[in-house]
Amino acid sequence: MDLPLADGSPQPAVITAGDLRYGRECEYALLVTADVRLGLREPVPAVLDPVRDRFGDLGREYEREVTDELTEQVGGEAGDGVVDARRLDAAGVLAILDDPATRLVHQAAVRGDRFSGRADHLLRDDAGWVVAETKLARSPRPHALLQAAAYADALAGSGVRVAPFVRLILGDGTHHDAPREELAEELAEVRSRLLEVLDTHVAGGAPVAWGDPRWRACLRCDACRAELAAREDVGLVAGVRTATRLALLEAGVTTMTELAGRTAPVEGIDDTALTALRSQAGLQLTEPTPEDPLPYEVHDPAALAALPPPSEGDVFFDFEGDPLWRGATPTDQGLEYLFGSLTATGEFVPFWAHDREQERAALVGFVGWLRERLERWPDLHVFHYSPYERTALTRLAARHGVLRDEVAQILDSGVFVDLYAVVKAGVRVGSSSYSIKRLEPLYMGDELRDADGVTAGGDSIIEYQRYREAVAAGDATEAAARLEDLRQYNEYDCRSTLRLRDWLLAHAGPPAPQVTAVP
Repeated sequence: MDLPLADGSPQPAVITAGDLRYGRECEYALLVTADVRLGLREPVPAVLDPVRDRFGDLGREYEREVTDELTEQVGGEAGDGVVDARRLDAAGVLAILDDPATRLVHQAAVRGDRFSGRADHLLRDDAGWVVAETKLARSPRPHALLQAAAYADALAGSGVRVAPFVRLILGDGTHHDAPREELAEELAEVRSRLLEVLDTHVAGGAPVAWGDPRWRACLRCDACRAELAAREDVGLVAGVRTATRLALLEAGVTTMTELAGRTAPVEGIDDTALTALRSQAGLQLTEPTPEDPLPYEVHDPAALAALPPPSEGDVFFDFEGDPLWRGATPTDQGLEYLFGSLTATGEFVPFWAHDREQERAALVGFVGWLRERLERWPDLHVFHYSPYERTALTRLAARHGVLRDEVAQILDSGVFVDLYAVVKAGVRVGSSSYSIKRLEPLYMGDELRDADGVTAGGDSIIEYQRYREAVAAGDATEAAARLEDLRQYNEYDCRSTLRLRDWLLAHAGPPAPQVTAVP
């Protein structure tokens, strides 16, 4: 967005393709950004997200790859029908598009009515110039299509003959073409709303106010989360979704404290759900102590009693995967590089994989190892946290075309037990997140992990990227150190799963009575 100041008065806003995303998702964040540029407030501190940063780096790398591939496909090089337009303004781009010798333009400045941006690629086609955007995602996203359509619309408005479709070059190498006609109505609505929001706000001359009913807020971005935290908003309570929050606000319940003390009914929320939310809010407001580092409530001991009894053969399982891994082809993405397994006797058994063939071998090795244990201990169970492990095993069997029946049989037989589902059914904790790492103060005691080393899923993704970089650089010592950090991290996760299982069993109550149907 461009909000220049002249003679103390802001000029009409000029939006960018990136601003169109705000127009669809979070008008409040858009106006916070506008206020920063107008000098009306300080920027919102960004929450560190190394995975998001890494995705950004990979996106730029992929864009460079696509640029090279398109240039090669055109059969030329820079200066031979191919133009790198990074140093050209919009007028310069229009001039080269008018040149019959130009066949491909990269990083083209585009300017239209109160709109500016830089299109990744413009390709000459019999149907006209094709606007093509490079995206690391593997499926077309609505905001990406709108961005491309906005570039095409601006070029058409400048007299350029534009193709009747726009193109996304996706992260798996596929091309997605979308008719501009199908995008025109939404583009017009989003752009019109975006300019209306900016013009109305700028004319007011004051910083945007949180809770202003004129502006949509997503409640997920950095700007929204900062406001929620500052106001102890009910949206911070675990289990409070957008519709639930709106019902609470309409009832005058705006803060976590007000929710924790609410006894009257709330229209749109049934009494059982309101009781659970009230309890959850109270737990999140309870200050931790050395004796009670994570406030909790076992609200359904019978749900914990449904856990299978311990077996000497039990396994505590956790995958480590790298969604950023790319194989030899653009469609070959994502690798499960570690099948971590801890036995009930404390033995850690890792199955490593650093390429697609090794991933297949790890799957075969893990399933074979588990089959042998089931023959010895038919009553064993594999405990994990979240549905991911079941989903990933099914996906891997299908990907490699091996053990599909065996994996399906093991999963269907109830051998795998998801402790996340058990926790959600019977326990509440004083945290807005129910990730296993947030639960660990309940049961890890002196072994609770600290902030050093690999401590979170996002950290493990970055750590594995560093391992691969060390391998590529031929630094065996660094690579081994990174891999050992990942092994320790995964083993800790498996041990945490074991301790959680034991804690749940220790807090279980009598099983729910069996109801016998009357004939």
